[in-house]
Amino acid sequence: MPTTPLARRQFLQTAAVGAVASASLMTQARAQVAAAATDAEGTAPALKVGLDPNAPAPAAFSASSVVRPLVVADLNDLEAEAKRVMDPGAFAFISSGSDSQWTLHQNRAAFGRIAIRPQYLVGKPAPDLRINLLGQNLSMPIITTPMGAHGLAHQSAELGTARGTGEAGTLMTVSTAANHTIEDIAAATKGPKWFQLYLADDLNKSRELLKRAEAAGYTAVVLAIDAFAPGSSDATMRIGFQFPPHLQLVNSGSSTFKKSLSWDDVKFVQNNTKLPLVLKGVLTPEMARKALAHGVAAIQVSNHGGRQLDGVSAAIDALPGVADVVKGKVPIIMDSGIRRGTDVFKALSLGANAVAIGRPVLYGLSLGGWMGVKSVYDRLQAELTRDMLIAGIGSVKEFRRDYVMRAPGIAAG
Repeated sequence: MPTTPLARRQFLQTAAVGAVASASLMTQARAQVAAAATDAEGTAPALKVGLDPNAPAPAAFSASSVVRPLVVADLNDLEAEAKRVMDPGAFAFISSGSDSQWTLHQNRAAFGRIAIRPQYLVGKPAPDLRINLLGQNLSMPIITTPMGAHGLAHQSAELGTARGTGEAGTLMTVSTAANHTIEDIAAATKGPKWFQLYLADDLNKSRELLKRAEAAGYTAVVLAIDAFAPGSSDATMRIGFQFPPHLQLVNSGSSTFKKSLSWDDVKFVQNNTKLPLVLKGVLTPEMARKALAHGVAAIQVSNHGGRQLDGVSAAIDALPGVADVVKGKVPIIMDSGIRRGTDVFKALSLGANAVAIGRPVLYGLSLGGWMGVKSVYDRLQAELTRDMLIAGIGSVKEFRRDYVMRAPGIAAG
């Protein structure tokens, strides 16, 4: 260390110059790295906000092939159990809602705003859950709603779902976005089936699908009016989920569909099939009124399970207004949020002729294949039978609004 004042000053000056030079070199190095990371126009790679840059790459996709019955106490338990066995990306795709998931959560919360008003001492026999829906005899007023890509949940995909639904004695709705052909799915179930259509930009392709559905024995067409592509969620973006390449959408050949729909498209479907048309995605009395004017055979009150437009009302909240317009002229199916027999009870009381379930079916499929699907139906059927027996309802035809009310402490909306 320099000992004289002059020597110390010279040492400090030299050190300062060195520090400045070092900082300059580091700045130049960073600039060179940044420059190397930019493209020809000087744009750096995208910054992945909210994503873990150190997250490991997703493992190769795999789905279970196990077939077994399930002992289910509560369908709400299925989600956590399915998460343990499913591919993380596939689970995120199925379980998540769009954007902030407000509608997804409201679909469940809304049932808690409705209370049951039982009618005791009425001397009713054991309840009869059987219904006839557009000419099809069903064991219960619960059906499988259309969902795409069942291969994400189980190797049997829609074949397993169709068989399990049929074994339960109820109706399977097959999506355009299935992983198996609509013909193979039809052959996999001994129960009735409907075909859900996403219109293609090339309407000739849609016309061909309608003819194939007729030939394969489907008894109605469901036109979804609220979705044009697979559901989008924050969770799948964070994971970086991409569809496994081997899970092809073999009927549509594409995961995107006609984006601009009008009542002319409803007429197109009606003009190109002899099957009755179910309009799915109705949430307002105005839409229900127009649907009736256009001669639809049934209406499905649905917000797509909260997977499409976040912020729309819970389906059960929308149901009474639609039922007030329909007045029994056509059947009403309601989906989005059904998990318990009491949920079915409330929906039937508010004007639905049947309800449709989605995620519980896929969770049951993931855990037990076709037998898991049947177990889901067995549990809901047992719960609804018990609820109707206690409340004094002998058949599905007896449901009316007198059996429900706004839950105490809940302000009128």
